Amino acid sequence: MNNKNNSPETLIRGAGAFIFDLDGTLYDTHGFARRLVLAQPWEGFLMLAERRIRKEFAGGDYLSGGAYYEEFFSRMSRRTGKPEDELRTWYFDRYIPLMCGVLKKYYRSRPGAAELFGYLNQRSFPFAVYSDYPRTAERLSCLGLDPASGAKLYGPEHFGAQKPAVRPFLHIAQDLGHPPDRILVIGDRDDTDGAGAAAAGMAYIGIKNRKTQGVSSRLSWEAFITLFREQLGQPG
Repeated sequence: MNNKNNSPETLIRGAGAFIFDLDGTLYDTHGFARRLVLAQPWEGFLMLAERRIRKEFAGGDYLSGGAYYEEFFSRMSRRTGKPEDELRTWYFDRYIPLMCGVLKKYYRSRPGAAELFGYLNQRSFPFAVYSDYPRTAERLSCLGLDPASGAKLYGPEHFGAQKPAVRPFLHIAQDLGHPPDRILVIGDRDDTDGAGAAAAGMAYIGIKNRKTQGVSSRLSWEAFITLFREQLGQPG
């Protein structure tokens, strides 16, 4: 199913289960980093350090959430000169809640996303949302999506890994009850969502974002929703 010659229509029809990326896929992240900094500019230095370390972690697999965050805050401490316990408190008690606040104030899920989730649940298609940031359920709720929609929800705290590490994709496939070659990953980043899908033997559809508007191999969210409705019979 992950043959590059397969059309998006074929990939959708052939899928028995779906994995959705969150940030950039289920909502447009344009302006998000800037709004975070403007909300608390005195913490911009910590936000920048967090983003740089997250890039360093790409593809890393620490096998558990505890080991992942131990290494994460150790690196952040070395970079910022602040104690690890202070950084942990900042991250979980201030930074992630700030992200949720910015999401709730400025962002909504892409058109048709809630209906798509409802349709998948109604038709008993297993599906998941997998993010590289924690508290996936809370962030979905901030976007107006029901975290109890039937989706299985995952973040780095579940695996101790970051995309495109293959183990989380294979674990999710097992949870969804389908072999990898029957799973379609929908994401906005080829280097994380797409690479993880390819390593796991899953199909992948790339959703266009503002940086990839001209990439012909990607679909706009609107085109994806239209194809999905056509191929699986979802009401408009």
